[in-house]
Amino acid sequence: MLGCAAACVALSFAWREPWIGAVGLLVAFAAMFTDRDDVPLDDEKRAYEPTATVRKMRARDR
Repeated sequence: MLGCAAACVALSFAWREPWIGAVGLLVAFAAMFTDRDDVPLDDEKRAYEPTATVRKMRARDR
């Protein structure tokens, strides 16, 4: 999606059509909020709870 957005913005400068750049910026804006981070962290792979959560719970009980 970001490649399409960059192409639209570049085409807006080449063809001097501002609406193409606006479409590119809208596509880039949509890409920011629809991006998914599917990379699991080490803590999430091995443990039931991440270590950050465990640390918060232990600090709260003191």
